[in-house]
Amino acid sequence: MTGVSELTKSGSYALAPELVLTPEGARTDTVVQVVDGEISYVGSRDGIDAGTSVVDLPDRAIVPGFIDAHTHLGQAFGKAITGGEPAQIWRRIWAPMESSYDAETVYVSAKWMFLEALRGGFTGIVNFAVMNGEKASALHQAAADVGIRLVSSTGAALPVDEAQQPSSCQIAESIDGALKRAEAHISACKDQPLITPSLCVPAVQSAPGEMIRALSEFAAEKGALFQIHTNEHHVEVHWSVCTHGKRPLEYFAEHGAVGPHTLHHHCTLVTDREIEILRETGSAVSYNPLASAWKGDRVAPALAFASRGVRFGIGTDSTRSDALRLLESAETAQRLSQGMQNADFSCGAAWTWIDAATRGSADAAGLGGVTGQIAQGHRADFLVLDRRQPEVSPSWDFEWELVRLYNRDQIEAVVIDGRCVMAHSRPVGWDAEDFLKTNRTRAQEAVSAAPIIRCHGRSADFRNR
Repeated sequence: MTGVSELTKSGSYALAPELVLTPEGARTDTVVQVVDGEISYVGSRDGIDAGTSVVDLPDRAIVPGFIDAHTHLGQAFGKAITGGEPAQIWRRIWAPMESSYDAETVYVSAKWMFLEALRGGFTGIVNFAVMNGEKASALHQAAADVGIRLVSSTGAALPVDEAQQPSSCQIAESIDGALKRAEAHISACKDQPLITPSLCVPAVQSAPGEMIRALSEFAAEKGALFQIHTNEHHVEVHWSVCTHGKRPLEYFAEHGAVGPHTLHHHCTLVTDREIEILRETGSAVSYNPLASAWKGDRVAPALAFASRGVRFGIGTDSTRSDALRLLESAETAQRLSQGMQNADFSCGAAWTWIDAATRGSADAAGLGGVTGQIAQGHRADFLVLDRRQPEVSPSWDFEWELVRLYNRDQIEAVVIDGRCVMAHSRPVGWDAEDFLKTNRTRAQEAVSAAPIIRCHGRSADFRNR
């Protein structure tokens, strides 16, 4: 079999794997044709133009590339530090670490996480960060260097959960600065075909209502995504109710931060009424099952989102950049928190989680017409999977196998915008081993120098207790 990396160097090619995962489900006897990075045809071999050479890929499957609907690209270096930690790690670990980075460290951290993401089958990333132009430029360079699709963000934060509240003058100045930064960010993304701009506010405690409204309305006006952490922690919900008399999502709705342009991260603590707010306004949600398992959040009611028509995708929240294991976590979390107590043995019937992690994540990220499906007119972002391994042979139900049995080592190729960017876990065009070796010391120093507060300590410290 000719290597996919070589095949995709030409502007036009047609692949005939054993199986293609289409929006209608898994299909055999199907050809995928790509022209200039776009999927131009998906169908039977008979529909291909005469003279077009079709390359057979026996024992292989083509599936849409997965999209991480929520991550923080500055968190590459310290993941295991969070093991065993009590909640609110963003205050004690992530915010101190990320705020200590210079632009070069931002570049290295982002490229490090992009490498992980590509190895794990992600072709797109939705980043969440409030950063200046210099750091955003460094992050964009990392994305361009590896060839990944990126939703990049900037935004603003002005804490309102401290004893000293910001004055009206401070709020006005912060909004003015945030809008100028947002305008520059959108302009910086304009000529980068794989990078899409977005704006964000960290959470309900992180900005006054006026700022939330201003950035959300500006994003809607510019056709950009607006991101915000929503109803994630008990602390956050409790503070909002005590301060505003409203739950966070209710407060956001009151201040214009709902609608088709918004992406609400987590939503683990939403009431039935709040689910209706999401549905009625067309707002999107990122479901982050591993964040629930590792950080102690509740599990978002993703089955309810699916059944009630709430738009949602699936994110890692910087836990583990392995899309196939993320699928398993998404299904397992629902099975343990919802399905078992209701004797629901289906729990989304596998395809729900695949759809959410591909088409749903693309839609939630504002890329629904661009990627997330093996469909004509979409960009050619896909994976080639090896179907010969004992874990998935013989095959009886491809969707269930994809959710529970496929592994990262079965990803033969990662194709983005029609070009192979990773083959057999190795990036195309740059040396990952040299990159990691060169920057391992920088990564260790970045974590050691940051004012991190770790409460739990190392695992070994608890071995004989």
